[in-house]
Amino acid sequence: MKRRYRIALVAAFSVSGAIAILGLSALGDASEGPLSAALGWIGAAAGSVEHRVRDRLAGPPRRETMRWLEPYRTSAERLRKPDFVLLGAYDSGIPRTLDGILTLESRLVAPLPLVQIYSAWGDKPDQQFPVELLTAIEGLGSIPVVTWEPWLVDFENVRHPGIALRDQRDSHGLAAVARGNYDFYVDAWARAAARFGKPFMVRLAHEMNDPYRYPWGPQNNTKEEYIAAWRHVVDRFRRAGATNVLWVWSPHVGYEYWDLYYPGDAYVDWVATGVLNFGPIAQWSKWWTFDEIFGQKYPRLSSFGKPLMIAELGSLAVGGDREQWYHDALTSIPREYPAVRAVLFFHARDDQTVTYQKVDWTIAGDSALSAVVRQSLRSSGLARH
Repeated sequence: MKRRYRIALVAAFSVSGAIAILGLSALGDASEGPLSAALGWIGAAAGSVEHRVRDRLAGPPRRETMRWLEPYRTSAERLRKPDFVLLGAYDSGIPRTLDGILTLESRLVAPLPLVQIYSAWGDKPDQQFPVELLTAIEGLGSIPVVTWEPWLVDFENVRHPGIALRDQRDSHGLAAVARGNYDFYVDAWARAAARFGKPFMVRLAHEMNDPYRYPWGPQNNTKEEYIAAWRHVVDRFRRAGATNVLWVWSPHVGYEYWDLYYPGDAYVDWVATGVLNFGPIAQWSKWWTFDEIFGQKYPRLSSFGKPLMIAELGSLAVGGDREQWYHDALTSIPREYPAVRAVLFFHARDDQTVTYQKVDWTIAGDSALSAVVRQSLRSSGLARH
């Protein structure tokens, strides 16, 4: 009887989630706004219950095996001062599935308390507050890290006549954010974040000092405009009651004067940077050691007095010994870089962000590399159980 009841419950919530998704698909552009948000919360609730029932049918839930993380899952204040290094990852299967995170976790035999997602600003349904995905991550027992990218060109003038025309929008766009021109969007996220309630991290406008990669960079904005925009967004979240959000400032330390973009101690909870070794795949790159990318910048990064996050850790296989690279990186972190309190693997396949060819940062499919990373995590004490 209990078995039939549980199966029926799972089926019911599966149908509910499917209805929510079909509703969004059928409505198209009309689903943007309050109705889209409502369907999102319905889908999140359905998915959360379905996931937990399925977990209990399958055995001890992952969330329960990570009970040691509970103080950080429930307290933003504790998450500002972690006692140990939190491992995590981004996987290119996100947002479609979290299976890649679980596969990587099983290969490394190390829990991943942090799961990173990327979300762009804009009017499309997939650019609204990702309540379903955050609920799924939290339901697994992990803490979401949202890299939130202000692509201002993705807003429609017909819906927002107060913003600049699309082809003029990136020029001093962050000044417009600071003036409140995009508060319609920032406030919607802030209200949804407050309603979500659980602690999570927001890595806003990362690599803001890179003049080539993103429109919120110095080719379009001054550092003063960037700082004003950052503070404005944080203030809007706090005004909405979203004190569960921790703010992650993440410059590109490969460029000079990145420290001049710091928004101030009162507006930053974590300091982060990426550590990606591209090897000799392009004219601008070569084989860099972990110390060359991160270690030489560590004194200045740690001087802010905030916990440090390596938001994207990875090495390609071309040009050197990738297994040794990971071993050296992971074993040196607790020994030489004690301010580091989070390390997130960049587990992306077919990445074409800065290269003409697609590159593969994944670990799970390489058994030898997985074994090296697994052993390095164990010997360094970074893996927790």
